[in-house]
Amino acid sequence: MRKFKLSPKVSLVLWLFVFPATLFGLGLWQAERASQTLSQSSALSQELRAMLAQVKKIAESEPGAILTFQGDEGPNSLSAMVAVPQIQTAVDQADEDLEISSIRQPIPWGTAAGALLAFVSAIVGLATAAIAGVRARRSQDQLVKSFERLRNTLPFVFAALIIGICVSTVCASLFEAISIGLWTDLSAASAKLFVAGLVLAGVAIYSAYVALRGLKDVFALFTPEPLDVSGHRIDEAAAPGLFRFVRDLADRQQAVLPDTIIVGLTQGFFVTESALRLWPEDEIVTGRTLYLPAPYLDLLDEPEVAAIIGHELAHFSGKDTIYSQRFTPIYAGLWRSLAALRRAGDHDFVLNPAVLLGFHAIEQFDRAVNHWSRIREFDADRNGTRSTSTVGAASALIRTGLILPALEQVLSHVAGNPPVAESSDTRPDLVSHTSDLVRASGWSDPVPLLEDRQPHPTDTHPPTRQRIQALGLTVDERLLKIATRPPKPQGLTFASGLFSDWKAICAQLSQDYLSQARAMRAAHRQTLQALAAAVPGETIVYNNVKPTIWAMAIIAVIFIGFGLTVTVLPAETGFANDDFTRILVAGVAMFGVAGCGIYVVYLQKSAARPLMILTPTELQTSMLDTPVAWIDVAAHQVFASNRFALRLWMDPSALLPAKKRRALYSKVDRKEHVVTLGAMGIRGMKPAEFSELIGRYHNAAHASKELSRSASEAQTIAADDLRWFRSS
Repeated sequence: MRKFKLSPKVSLVLWLFVFPATLFGLGLWQAERASQTLSQSSALSQELRAMLAQVKKIAESEPGAILTFQGDEGPNSLSAMVAVPQIQTAVDQADEDLEISSIRQPIPWGTAAGALLAFVSAIVGLATAAIAGVRARRSQDQLVKSFERLRNTLPFVFAALIIGICVSTVCASLFEAISIGLWTDLSAASAKLFVAGLVLAGVAIYSAYVALRGLKDVFALFTPEPLDVSGHRIDEAAAPGLFRFVRDLADRQQAVLPDTIIVGLTQGFFVTESALRLWPEDEIVTGRTLYLPAPYLDLLDEPEVAAIIGHELAHFSGKDTIYSQRFTPIYAGLWRSLAALRRAGDHDFVLNPAVLLGFHAIEQFDRAVNHWSRIREFDADRNGTRSTSTVGAASALIRTGLILPALEQVLSHVAGNPPVAESSDTRPDLVSHTSDLVRASGWSDPVPLLEDRQPHPTDTHPPTRQRIQALGLTVDERLLKIATRPPKPQGLTFASGLFSDWKAICAQLSQDYLSQARAMRAAHRQTLQALAAAVPGETIVYNNVKPTIWAMAIIAVIFIGFGLTVTVLPAETGFANDDFTRILVAGVAMFGVAGCGIYVVYLQKSAARPLMILTPTELQTSMLDTPVAWIDVAAHQVFASNRFALRLWMDPSALLPAKKRRALYSKVDRKEHVVTLGAMGIRGMKPAEFSELIGRYHNAAHASKELSRSASEAQTIAADDLRWFRSS
């Protein structure tokens, strides 16, 4: 059955308007009830006190005088002496009701005030988001300013919204809980309602505490975090040609020079003024930074590199990196904040309105962000062509998109199988190998890549085709032929002339990547070994028939009681004059008792046999004709709602076992490739414990399989890698 889910707009209206309005109406209704009850309690107290004074005077002069009182059940006559303590009791009760009414009278206004605070907070939040979103479309500067105002306002709006809902919920619950004290016919049900009201109020208070405590983390999440980047800082001594090239481009564009140039392996070209955390040195880099990917440099010619670096320097001159430094971190911070609130809101209804309001607010900026991102990239493309030709710029856009698949193929190969033994002549150079792969295999089809966006760590870029069209060119055969020309031979590339020792830099970047790949692979292997070692050997589990036996015993007692009643008390049960029916009913009862007894004996015998035998390699069970190998199980789940069952999703290539006839509650679905093993339960285990046990066997088998496969393939892979890298 498909789960019904409200649309975001409907949820927003319900939580921000309907829910507070309902609480506000409830508060007004409670206030009216409180006012009426207070007036009635006050009048009754005064009336009873006056009556008590009169009766006391009569009792002092004539204790035996008979007085008639009008009650709910009619007139009631009592002597004056007897009436005094009863009236005193009524006065005490009326005073207690008056005190309760006085205590609860202001509480409804808390319900209404909290709801009003939540409603106003929602209006303020929505209005702020709408105004900020409109202003953000006017200019980049307005985008940053509007967003800063919004992110400074939202936490306080969130806090007011949460406090308002919590105050309203707590007051409404307390009012109804206190109101139970005014009931004259208190009972066990009344006491349960009172406790329920207090529990609901307690839950609301605790939810408010947790929500507000978590809300303070929103401020911390806005703090920009350094961007993690893998690469090396390059100085002018290591790349004199590169620094001259960049200075020349900056002079021609009248652009600002970067403070730092980083050469890496795995990212695309980008510039930023945000803080970077450089790996593997764990160094924090600040200021204007230009990042250059070595594999791209090795496959691009001078006009293409000039176009790309000119494009990136244009971001400096256009103050785009300042925009990114001010806007991108807080924009990402707000997303992190809302994601954290959403995770908390899944278990806390108090946070739902704040989460919905937050996501609605940030969505108002998405269109403006995309709009200005496109404009910034188009402007940077045009400025970048000042340092080269438009054809070079267009070719660079296509060629960088083609480099990425080749680079990913190389990196994924060595990440999965990093070479272990290295020497000076076999140390891999992933940069040159990427170029060699293109020389040997050619480029991939460029047409599907024209709609892709260039990789960038902070902003989205427009599609490549649109960027080329914005330069005044069309993607034709001539342009594609230029972009897909073969790479130059090693040592003759444009990049090799920019650095003092280009090969050493590429080797160092490759070594860093391989070291990280080995560390990740070693950690993965340790995880597999831990999973494989966690298997507990052989485990025998039995069907838990005890609850069913108890149920049969209770049913048998009911049958016995019914049969004895009909037999011993025929007159009282209406069977005194119908011997046949009495005998028939008694016989049915005896048959029921016998049936329960036979079923109990069957259960006890079946419980003595193992339900399942779990071994490190397979699951054996009497419900199937053949065991189930753990490596053939893709996933599993234990169900315990209606009937206990272990469901196994089998690998599509696995041979399915057949179900035995006596396994009534088991099933083998060959169409869906699912095996379901039914039971009454697992003796001595809760469903979660049994599921964890199955998971240990399942994970251990797959871990052992992967370890065995890795060991058998290691020699072949190592030899292939040695030949692969030597050929590079």
